[in-house]
Amino acid sequence: MNSHKRSIRSHKRCLHSADAWFLVFVLLLGLGTLFGLSRFATVVNIQASTVRSDIATPPTARTNGTQVPAIPATVQAAHIHLYRVSSTNAGLMQPSVDAQGNVWVGEMSANRLARLDSHTGVVTTWIPPHAQSDIMSTAVDTHGNVWFVEQDADYIGRFDPAQQTFHMFPLDTLLGYPLGPQDLQFDASGFLWFTALDGGCIGRLDPTTGAIQTWPVPPPAPGVPSTPFGLAVTTTEQVWFGDLIGGAIGHLDPTTGRVTFYHLADPQAQVFSLAADSTGRLWFTEMVPGKLGMIDPAAGKVTEWPVPTAAGHVAALYELVITQNDDVWFVNNGATALVRYMPDKPGYMFFQLDLPASAPYGLALAPSGKLWFTVVSSSANYVGEMTP
Repeated sequence: MNSHKRSIRSHKRCLHSADAWFLVFVLLLGLGTLFGLSRFATVVNIQASTVRSDIATPPTARTNGTQVPAIPATVQAAHIHLYRVSSTNAGLMQPSVDAQGNVWVGEMSANRLARLDSHTGVVTTWIPPHAQSDIMSTAVDTHGNVWFVEQDADYIGRFDPAQQTFHMFPLDTLLGYPLGPQDLQFDASGFLWFTALDGGCIGRLDPTTGAIQTWPVPPPAPGVPSTPFGLAVTTTEQVWFGDLIGGAIGHLDPTTGRVTFYHLADPQAQVFSLAADSTGRLWFTEMVPGKLGMIDPAAGKVTEWPVPTAAGHVAALYELVITQNDDVWFVNNGATALVRYMPDKPGYMFFQLDLPASAPYGLALAPSGKLWFTVVSSSANYVGEMTP
């Protein structure tokens, strides 16, 4: 449990709002009993409950402080396919999908890297070396290798599915503590970028040589620690990140090391996830206070849209992805829903999940266009599939 205590100490300073309860819940999940390495997932087809109309009108959105019209929202039935992971308290984190349609995800509490074969429903797991129950993000390279961060063990790992072997890339420490690697993304040149939450820096790993370079991230405001969390690398290899507690989005110029901040309306906004669309605009979720945001770098403009309350549940926004046609999808943990926003036809469409006492968390877009998501509760863990 020491690794969990370390993670909890690291994150409690960031998650000071009750609306962010879920991430704390995930970090508090205990180590589950280790099951056999290969098992079948229980497959469940679910259609959400009757379409609901009890969505509160969101407050007025703002663009750099200027009011813009509020966005309408509707709810419709969600048709999903669920694969139940048999172990309890697995703590499924942020998934990725390989070219064969396999879904890879860390089981934080069970200390394992898991693969779901979406064609057969078989879940296979491996225990990484020196793991300390802190596997968060995953990413798949062009060769099919699976990369992941091990926060408390302070390394980035690579798993070769063909050889079933692990290779570790240790990170430095800060004042004797792990850097706390969090998010991962490859750029167009094949370099692997990552955020280091506890170390207050952005890093880049060269998979060919193993060389790691880091850039320090200054605090976004006086008296606020630097906590780079979510990460996005554009097709032009521009590096963007979200600060978990400082109410800001940052842009890193790797050539000069200069960091430029775009400050949000709420100085305590907690940015969880971000991604770039085909035009280079940056979209992001604010876990608290529950807003969807967009930065237009060409215009230097930041726009934030409040996400409405659904069925009395305040929005708590988590992972975000963007489809090939630039639709924006994100997890609304508070409403137990996946939400779509279409920039060309502004409006929120809630796809509510009929999973009582459960919390959706991670989200990934497959090469096929399907959405894969993770759901955690105290009694069951699911990997879900949805076709947009």
